[in-house]
Amino acid sequence: MDDRLRQRFDGLWARTTGAAGAEAAWRALDAGYGEAARHYHGWRHIADLLQGHDAVRALPDFAELDHDAIDLAIVYHDAVYDTARADNEARSADLLRAQAGPQADSDPIRAAEAMIRATAAHGPSADPATRLMLDLDLAVLGAARPVYEAYAAAIRCEYAAVPDAAWRIGRAAVLDRFLARPRLYQTDPFRERLETSARANLVAELHALRADRPSVE
Repeated sequence: MDDRLRQRFDGLWARTTGAAGAEAAWRALDAGYGEAARHYHGWRHIADLLQGHDAVRALPDFAELDHDAIDLAIVYHDAVYDTARADNEARSADLLRAQAGPQADSDPIRAAEAMIRATAAHGPSADPATRLMLDLDLAVLGAARPVYEAYAAAIRCEYAAVPDAAWRIGRAAVLDRFLARPRLYQTDPFRERLETSARANLVAELHALRADRPSVE
């Protein structure tokens, strides 16, 4: 893990909560993101989202948003990740609130908490910051095909305990729900850049899942 990620977190924590508790907060995050079973939802995923955020934060569509709150949401949104549970997003948001201590009800913490909870459904949002955060989280869907295939393979590894037949059915249902949406990306910059490639990637994986061969070559 790049030391710059830790330095960025320390600065973010100091700006949003005060310096107190930064070490304990980091240790809790590292205990999750550093798990060997995190084939996709690890520190690399967080670093990629932060990098993606940096690439667009100055665009006119996003320039006025609370970018510290978005960064907090990025850092904490997968802090708790157990493939056997359905409440990971709520538990991740609760972890942020617990570690923020007296600042738990401050504007950036409450905003980040709401964004984290929104990742449970990735549904339409009326909040511009949430729309951006959700689009950042789904940006991998529109990545170049080799990157997307590596992502899909990593997700399968995280669900290695699920038998292949059940995996195909469950994963296909997830992809079907995404493809049924009128739009995958809620912000115009992401939609213009990634919507077409994301749909192509989802369709390709879906066809592979329903074929008599492995879902990712």
